[in-house]
Amino acid sequence: MTLHKPFPSFSKTLLFSFLGGLLGALIGGAIGFYASHVKDPTGWSEIPDLLEGAIYGYGLGAGAGAFALHFHPHAPSAFARAFLGALVGLFAVIFLSAPLHLDFFPPLMWGLLILLPPLIAARLLSPPSKKRD
Repeated sequence: MTLHKPFPSFSKTLLFSFLGGLLGALIGGAIGFYASHVKDPTGWSEIPDLLEGAIYGYGLGAGAGAFALHFHPHAPSAFARAFLGALVGLFAVIFLSAPLHLDFFPPLMWGLLILLPPLIAARLLSPPSKKRD
């Protein structure tokens, strides 16, 4: 007889969150790129809008990926924890990059932008494992 685990593992949640973030970044970048043609037909805002769409799309996609894994057993609480966790990680890096001088070393800032949203979303959705003696 196998016991049903109510929560998927942390590593599986983290992987789904990363994959959702990559898909969200692609979709958000495409939306930002095509929206730049609507608001600025001269073409000077294509790259900034593409990056902005990719960054926000990654944060939302990371939350969506983690939520997709935890949807069935407990949807309402999983939705709040996944999206709010991913957005807290994303906005923490965005708003604290200037006060913490993260823009001085861009690989650190981009690394935190990539790692923090899925890590926080996965941690909030995966409770600590209880070890039995």
